[in-house]
Amino acid sequence: MRAAAVVALAFVLAAAPGARADDHDDDDDKPEVQRMHIVERGTVLTVSANITKLFDSSAYQALSSGFATTVQLRIWVYPKDSTQVVAYTPVVRSVVYDMWDEIYTVQLSADEKPIRVKSPAEALKLISTIVDVPIADVADLPYGDAATNVFYIALRADLNPVDKRTLAEVRRWLSQSGGGGLDRGSTFFGSFVSVFVNPKIAEADRVLRALSQPFFRQKP
Repeated sequence: MRAAAVVALAFVLAAAPGARADDHDDDDDKPEVQRMHIVERGTVLTVSANITKLFDSSAYQALSSGFATTVQLRIWVYPKDSTQVVAYTPVVRSVVYDMWDEIYTVQLSADEKPIRVKSPAEALKLISTIVDVPIADVADLPYGDAATNVFYIALRADLNPVDKRTLAEVRRWLSQSGGGGLDRGSTFFGSFVSVFVNPKIAEADRVLRALSQPFFRQKP
C-alpha cells in the first residue's frame, strides 16, 4: 500500500455543535461540525468519518426487518468563502438481512464485494463508518496555509431516501464512472447549494449533514 501523507489541518471550525439534521427548527438548520480524517494517498484525497448518528433506535431495529436499508452519501469539497465545488462524490450503501440464513449483507459501494456479517451491530458499524473514501484529485487543490487555499468537506447522508429519481441518478452515475467516485463537470456540481445548504428539499427517513474542520494542503 502506498504511504499516506496526512494533509495539514487548520484549527477546528469555531461553531456550536450541530443539532440533528432531520429536525426543522431554524436553529437546527446548521450542519453538525465533525472532525474528519483527511489524507492524501498518492494523487487522491481521501476522507474518513462517522455517520452513526443517522441511525436512531428504530432505524437500527429496521436493519433486521428483512427489507433493504439504503444510505445515500453525497460528499463535496469546496473552498472557504465559496460554494464553487471542487469535487463531488456520491456513494450508495445498503444492508439486507436474510432471515433464513440469519446473515446481514452489506454493500459499501458499487465497486466493492458485499460483506456478510452475523450481527446488526456489525452491519451498523460497517454502513456508518466511512474509511478512506476517495473524494478529490489532489491536483485540483492547490497548496495553501491557514489563510489561503483553505477547504471544507461537506457530507450529507440520507437514510432510505424517498426521492427515487435522485437515487437512480446517483446509481447510474456510479455505474458509468466505474464506481471511482470522483466527479468533474456533472450536473451534481450545481446541486450543492440546494441539496446541502438547504436541508429541507429532500425527503428521507432521516438526514445527517456534517461539515469538516477547515483544511489545507501543506507543501512537502
